[in-house]
Amino acid sequence: MTHDDVGLEVDTLEFSDDEAEEDRRSVRLRAAAFARLAGVRVILEDLCDAGNRAAVLRSVEALGLLHVHEIVTPGGIASGKKPSTARGRSIVNGAEKWLDLHRHSASEECIASLQAQGFLVLAAVPPGGGAAAAAAGRVGNLQPEALEDLDFGRPIALLFGSEARGVSEVALRSCSGTFTVPMPGLSESLNVSVAVAICCHFAQHQRRQVLGLAPGHGDLSPESVEELLETYASRSLDHKFAASLSCS
Repeated sequence: MTHDDVGLEVDTLEFSDDEAEEDRRSVRLRAAAFARLAGVRVILEDLCDAGNRAAVLRSVEALGLLHVHEIVTPGGIASGKKPSTARGRSIVNGAEKWLDLHRHSASEECIASLQAQGFLVLAAVPPGGGAAAAAAGRVGNLQPEALEDLDFGRPIALLFGSEARGVSEVALRSCSGTFTVPMPGLSESLNVSVAVAICCHFAQHQRRQVLGLAPGHGDLSPESVEELLETYASRSLDHKFAASLSCS
């Protein structure tokens, strides 16, 4: 065997490894697309901290959800914040590449558009927060529903407010009701990214169970899965996509 023959053999092996890696990546993307849930959505209203936003996106993606709606009201507490920082980028770790992000400039518009699509939109409040909101005339339901009592068999969107003020009065008036994460311990509240992760984990498990979805299957139609696969294929080749992402 000549030196050139050895070089040819090595090149061939390297090419085969690349092909195998590409096949493994393709299988992972297809599996993720098939398992996605579109019937549970997360709404973030005027989130201020880039680290919290990044942690939310990473949790939502990891747990198999697809859609995140971000409300950034003009002149609001989050309007001047940049969504991407070095800290945020390290936390999100490219998860937004596999999500569909939707940006809204008004809470009413975001909530109304989802309700028009058949979604029940519920605002997250601390335990007992629903009664206070109702007393102030901000929402009709006296008591928030416990997370485990929600019906995830129907399309549902969970709205989480800003770190500083929680859900706005405008959003509370527009939502169908409120819900809370029961906390039998002594702590009175959760970090927003932790609350979202808990709710998404429970929601995706319940929705798969209620709909009787087979392991590895989500609630997307076959056509939607194929469209998502095309999107993933395009984004996976664009290494600058996540770094330059802007919500739409």
